[in-house]
Amino acid sequence: MRDIVIFLLILTGIYFAVGEWRGWYIGFPGQTPVVLYKKDHYARTPIRTIARSDMPLSITGQVRAGTVRIQVFYERPASFQTNLQGAPERMIHESTFTRGQRVLFNEIFDQGRGIYTIAMTYEGASGTFRFAHPSASEL
Repeated sequence: MRDIVIFLLILTGIYFAVGEWRGWYIGFPGQTPVVLYKKDHYARTPIRTIARSDMPLSITGQVRAGTVRIQVFYERPASFQTNLQGAPERMIHESTFTRGQRVLFNEIFDQGRGIYTIAMTYEGASGTFRFAHPSASEL
């Protein structure tokens, strides 16, 4: 038992030493909560809608340090079935949250069927963030 406690203490020390030096980014947006500690990171999550023409999106969390920027892009791919030309990716929303602010982002984007890309830019950010969108069967 003593060996396990010593191992856990060493592991904890390494965790905090690396965290102070490089920061931590743990999680997968849309699947698990994202936990950051003093980290600069850029995460893009593309979501393609086929059956629905809107995209409900929810992001919650608390910015404990640094800055978090949320950008939502929309792109309409070309379709050989309807012979529609594609439209290039364009930004349809941007918001920035700083230290001490609570992220309560809940929007429905109604641009039509296409590819919605959610870009999260973390600059020296610490906090826990949850990202929710419809499941693949609903898209």
